[in-house]
Amino acid sequence: MMSLYKSVSRLLFVSFALTAASCVTEPVETTPGMKFSDTSVIAVGDKSAAVRKGSTFAWLPDAVRFYKDERLEKSHIKELIEKEVVKNISAKEMNFVESVNGASYAVAYTAALESSLDDSQIIQRYGLLPGNTQIPSDDANVEKGSLIIYVFNTRTDSVIWRSAAQVGVHFDMTDAQRKERVERIVAEMFQTFPVQE
Repeated sequence: MMSLYKSVSRLLFVSFALTAASCVTEPVETTPGMKFSDTSVIAVGDKSAAVRKGSTFAWLPDAVRFYKDERLEKSHIKELIEKEVVKNISAKEMNFVESVNGASYAVAYTAALESSLDDSQIIQRYGLLPGNTQIPSDDANVEKGSLIIYVFNTRTDSVIWRSAAQVGVHFDMTDAQRKERVERIVAEMFQTFPVQE
């Protein structure tokens, strides 16, 4: 299992390096309802690899990394993220299937608090960083959290799009507040996902 993860990690690193030359960083424009004072989003994609509507997607389980934290044990963030990723891909008229073997595209993500995955590790592993510096460092109730979502073409093994968001994670949020926030952040990340018209 560990060698499979290492292989996937190497594949993603090589794919990131190969696509870096043809990728374009796009600023994400937010609507008034999506603005957060402590949220930062960046996306990188290959415009020549736009995805056709009706294409099939599946999770790549070996590349899904969710760093658990006891302060968020009862928050169900992992399930919220996965539900919103599927919802946003489906909203772009794509089809989610059960196995990556039958999919044209694979999707994965990494989610962590700064204490588990800091900015230097993010830039080293994923090659992009939103660079959010507005999180207060003197408030024990807030910590910077990062979410990186990436999609690659299963036929070419190339990463076609990735997006990263950093946000102040408030440990005292209600479930309803947290759900609404995850929905908005993932929607903001998918604004730049390349769809072929």
